[in-house]
Amino acid sequence: MLIAGIDEAGYGPLLGPLVVSAAAFEFPGPLDITDVGGGKKLWGKLAPVVVSKPPVKSGKLIIADSKVVHRLSDGNKFLERAVLAIHRLNSQTAAPPENWNQLLVALGTATNMDQRSSSLPWQSNVALPAFGDAGSIAIAANMLQSVIRSGNTPPAGLWTRVMDVPEFNLLVTATDNKASVLTSITMMHARNLHDQFHESELLLFIDKQGGRDHYTRLLMNTFPDLPLKVLLESAQESRYLITTPSHKGKTLIIFREKAEQHCLATALASMICKYIRELYMTMFNQWWKEQILDIAPTAGYYTDAMRWLAQAEPEFPRLGIKREDVVRIK
Repeated sequence: MLIAGIDEAGYGPLLGPLVVSAAAFEFPGPLDITDVGGGKKLWGKLAPVVVSKPPVKSGKLIIADSKVVHRLSDGNKFLERAVLAIHRLNSQTAAPPENWNQLLVALGTATNMDQRSSSLPWQSNVALPAFGDAGSIAIAANMLQSVIRSGNTPPAGLWTRVMDVPEFNLLVTATDNKASVLTSITMMHARNLHDQFHESELLLFIDKQGGRDHYTRLLMNTFPDLPLKVLLESAQESRYLITTPSHKGKTLIIFREKAEQHCLATALASMICKYIRELYMTMFNQWWKEQILDIAPTAGYYTDAMRWLAQAEPEFPRLGIKREDVVRIK
């Protein structure tokens, strides 16, 4: 079977991209649709080299909610080390990504960002690793490899979708609902996971979308050609089973509050999102610092973004920058 997760970063900020990612691992044994703790099994298998919460000792990796990891001292280094080490095992035939563009291609496609977004001047193609060192990442990958081999839990794939401000604003304008933008990307990942692994058994954890309890209509729109069975809908979690016409494979989708605490793959997806967004904001802040020498960097969240805009927006005309390419409308 496979255990997978989907999560996001950047839904709330005023500046910078929305990032939605997915991660999947192989796992020995069959899918048990009654197993309420199935998503945590990967942490058990990887326990010799992975922790799920601080402190991080003996050179181990931390794979947890990206908010928890990012708050640690050297949080970006922890994010980068885990993401790039697992990516290295997921693509052993390919060279590690050396820069931002190569990473986006490796975690998606060459069209991971729309053309207008990718031509923004702060898309400067930062070199990788950006926060740590290649040697530490290589050591982590080697540590992981031996444990993954013995536990039969290799990564089966890592994917990301980066939606920068121009595209985000375009879609929010079209739908008048930013929640639907996040949901559409999330369901795109869910459909892609099912299609790629439809002959296998797949356990997929997704954070609750807007806190809702009912996802039948959303899943019917995402999987209109496949049988859907509602197993549970509650305030804690909602479970749905999707089967293929051949009945060779099935996908159990679980929407759960704080899903990144219940599934290692969802936690890793959360970390991929945060890492991508931190790389982006690094490029963004470096470019603006070159244009306005005394401007302080921003993470893009509302209060600090307003401080940043008060200083930067008067310079937009001089720099040929359009507000709708920098600032979200919602």
